Amino acid sequence: MIEQLLKELTEKKGSDLHVKVGSRPMIRIDGELQPINGVEVILPKDMEIMERELLDERKREKFRKNKNIDFSYAIPALGRYRINMFMQRGTIAVAIRRILQNIQSLEKLGLPDVLKEVIKEKRGLILITGAAGNGKSTTVAAMIEYINENLTRNIITLEDPIEYLFKDKKSLISQREIPSDIENYNQALKYIIRQDPDIIYIGELRDKETLEAAFKAAETGHLVISTVHTVNASQTITRILDYFPKELQQRIRNQLSSNLLMVTSQRLLPKKQGKGRVAAIEVMRTTPTIKDLILTVDGYKKIPEAMKLGKKEDGMKTFDQSIEKLYTNGEIEYETALSAATVKKDIQLLKRGINHASASDYYKEMIE
Repeated sequence: MIEQLLKELTEKKGSDLHVKVGSRPMIRIDGELQPINGVEVILPKDMEIMERELLDERKREKFRKNKNIDFSYAIPALGRYRINMFMQRGTIAVAIRRILQNIQSLEKLGLPDVLKEVIKEKRGLILITGAAGNGKSTTVAAMIEYINENLTRNIITLEDPIEYLFKDKKSLISQREIPSDIENYNQALKYIIRQDPDIIYIGELRDKETLEAAFKAAETGHLVISTVHTVNASQTITRILDYFPKELQQRIRNQLSSNLLMVTSQRLLPKKQGKGRVAAIEVMRTTPTIKDLILTVDGYKKIPEAMKLGKKEDGMKTFDQSIEKLYTNGEIEYETALSAATVKKDIQLLKRGINHASASDYYKEMIE
């Protein structure tokens, strides 16, 4: 059963497959859910069969204990998939993400050239952020592959689960899957320094222990790349601070200011006439101005304007600037740009052919 559904997902070039009791299986194509034609409503016995097909004894034991499990799954000649199996209303359900076989280049993904500069750094922290399903893993894979093709580095990845598979080129890449290769992130990070890494990729910064380990690795001369489920740079700063009690937050601001190199946030928007999706990219570099803002309690509120007013050579841009460029280049519809923009007035002015100031009234009012 599962092979038939995954074949449908792959052939339709969908990104996700959702299967639950009481509904027909649904595929997400270009951000929209669509039912699979010719497949009946799923019954409890169907999900029990799927559980047996997907889980070995060890995974089944973990699933029954935790009621939730993440793992990777591969079918030869078909592809690789990231699967989350969970319980809902007393029955099994799965959410499956298709992993593209070929790692795409930074250029093909439309990612800014400034990424190539930053990933050549020997130490510091790079964060790739965005909501679920907006291509964070794809971006990280493109970054690692760029390093692999151009630099000699020892790269160690900690993933839950492993998604893209890398072949050593100029770099040496060791991929560790949690919990198959190591029990958890914290245990892996405890020993990782002894493995002589130049670059460490942590699949997700999900708690204060992982964050502290990431800071320690960056401070001891390593480049750390990770992801956070936040929508933009300023929210990323506040989310990280929220992991810690108030009495520790100034220390965390100091560590962020000293170690953070870049926050790149991305959001996938539908292209014109429904022809796939395109990424709107926000880039924040930790320039002296940004570092000062991170150090102050309310400084995060002024980050968007500082990004807008940053020097061109810094390569910074806000989501709105990225959205405006996509609209003026004819890549997205006006309605899409207007819906996605923070400052909608700027998009309305663009439609009327009126240029607006580099810093909008919205941001000026926000920081006064």
